[in-house]
Amino acid sequence: MGIFGNDSALLIIDMINDFGKPDGNLYVPGVENIIPKISDLITRARESSRPVIYVCDSHDRDDEEFERWGPHAIEGTPGSMVVEELKPAPEDFIVPKKRFSAFYNTRLEEILREQGIKHLVITGTVTNICVFASALDALMRGYKVTVMKDAVWGINPEDHEYALRQLKEVFGVEVL
Repeated sequence: MGIFGNDSALLIIDMINDFGKPDGNLYVPGVENIIPKISDLITRARESSRPVIYVCDSHDRDDEEFERWGPHAIEGTPGSMVVEELKPAPEDFIVPKKRFSAFYNTRLEEILREQGIKHLVITGTVTNICVFASALDALMRGYKVTVMKDAVWGINPEDHEYALRQLKEVFGVEVL
């Protein structure tokens, strides 16, 4: 059996233009390095008939988060769209989010229940912010969580490694 079981889904967090492209409003340097690995996981999930779920920052124009991070991923703008290299297929799910966790005030949990998902394979950016918050939230909701180390990216290597270590050693997340 591969990474995807009958109750698995691939979660792709914030692989959007504002984070993934050098001209994006909140570009994460080097994030393009994980695009090939995520692309491979997308192919594997689809070949296994497993759901592919994109969770994407999509903020209101006056979002309070901008006080800390500056304007980014404004709903309906190119910055809030998935990078072209990972373009969603018609059967994929796109879940807009306004906060760090993929679960907070989104329809993610509803989709997971409808699809019979109990295991999340998590990819995306930023390891120590939205990936971390989403993985913890998933654990607290009873999901099995696997974070793909070479398919997540942090703002810097130290924070990336710290977040992965915390997820694995403190919270028992499977980090592959």
